[in-house]
Amino acid sequence: MEFSLPTIFPALSVQSRLRSTTEYSGKGITIALIDSGFVQHPDLMMPKNRIKLYYDAVENVEQPLPPKKVEHYSWHGTMTACTAAGNGYLSRNKYSSLAFDAEVVLIRTMHDAGDIPTSTIVKALEWCLENHKKYSINIINLSVYADELDHTLEHPVTATIEKLVANGVVVVAAAGNDSRIPMVPPAVSPSAITVGGLDDKNSVNIKDDTLYNSSFGTTIHGSIKPEVIAPAIWLPAPILLNTPTQREAAILCALDALPDDLLPVILPDVIHSTNLPANIFFAKEVKEIRTMISQRLQQEKVISPYYKHVDGTSFAAPIVCSIVAQMLEVNPFLMPQDIKEQLVLTSTQLPGFPLERQGYGVVQPTLAVEKAVRSRKEVLIRL
Repeated sequence: MEFSLPTIFPALSVQSRLRSTTEYSGKGITIALIDSGFVQHPDLMMPKNRIKLYYDAVENVEQPLPPKKVEHYSWHGTMTACTAAGNGYLSRNKYSSLAFDAEVVLIRTMHDAGDIPTSTIVKALEWCLENHKKYSINIINLSVYADELDHTLEHPVTATIEKLVANGVVVVAAAGNDSRIPMVPPAVSPSAITVGGLDDKNSVNIKDDTLYNSSFGTTIHGSIKPEVIAPAIWLPAPILLNTPTQREAAILCALDALPDDLLPVILPDVIHSTNLPANIFFAKEVKEIRTMISQRLQQEKVISPYYKHVDGTSFAAPIVCSIVAQMLEVNPFLMPQDIKEQLVLTSTQLPGFPLERQGYGVVQPTLAVEKAVRSRKEVLIRL
């Protein structure tokens, strides 16, 4: 019985790629995710449910939990929520967030037709403004974008963000994924922490680090955006359960792990649940079969039966939210401006790349948390 080496390309954990050594986990902190939509997922609900509330800003309905049924708009939001606060339950904690003990409020904004109008984002933000004390919301993540190219403080998204920050809520926004296109709200909001992207090549070798192709620029108010960057590619995110995508991922992973003599035997029984090419049956050698399986795994960016690679500043932003949750766990006295200041002061600029595209550089969770600890001690001494 011969075994070939698996061809799955795994993702490093966020902890290892950002060299996080802190033991803090966002315990006692609540992150609100304003995104497309959500479903119930084990990484947020097992072994303990950490979903405080689900608010559907499209239907204007509050529920204890998001739906169980997966819709087309469920994917992006569930992935960002697990990036911010997932505990990696389905990966035995390997693909956990930095804030794996944080609680979440999940807010849907994508309509059935697939659009996210500015008015619905504003509705979600206004709901947060009205309810942030009721649900103890400390941080809001925005990985959605308004329609208008408007940098003024009068834009309703920006205006509401400014009110939220003035009320002590930290707002984190994704910069966007095209350096050729100007940023739009919420990324341009002066008081938001705008996050651009780092491409760390899924490696701990910082010499390989480059910039992800994220949006950047200076607003009409002189705010340089983004302020910081975080990993935005090769990130692990959940494949939603009981979907054709997840069933295919599980089968492909199982086929990839089979010994060479069993692979041609098992393949005919399961190929109907995959999108493997039909000509795989004409392969003369097992090596050819494995090549086709490997190509499909890479095409779907599968890293395990339950996780896949994702990319975009949509996922860099919730990583920063998880760091903010750690900082607030150790120092609840921190205000939004303190958080932004400590994040930028502890970030490390990427040498050889334009400063305007990376702001103050790559976030450093351990340094940021240590600075939050020191500032808490200073506050206690003054008291």
